Amino acid sequence: MIPNGNAVPNPCNENQTWLNVGLQNPQGGGDKNPFGIDFESADEEWTEELCKKDSDGDGMTNGQELGDMNCVWKRGDSPSQNTGISHP
Repeated sequence: MIPNGNAVPNPCNENQTWLNVGLQNPQGGGDKNPFGIDFESADEEWTEELCKKDSDGDGMTNGQELGDMNCVWKRGDSPSQNTGISHP
């Protein structure tokens, strides 16, 4: 589980939500994307290291893109930010 995992927009179609952020296919399935590979390496947990990483190489950390700029989000918490979310 990741912060704002149910609200990540598709970067190619902002009117569509990316249902499984770690996979290539926005509807789920297929190969893992770089974030999915990093998430798997973190035992599928939101860790400080994963938060601070820039999985897609765009200059923003995964935490910045998912609304956890301070890398403090825990499962069950509300993310500190829920606007301006982007795909990590």
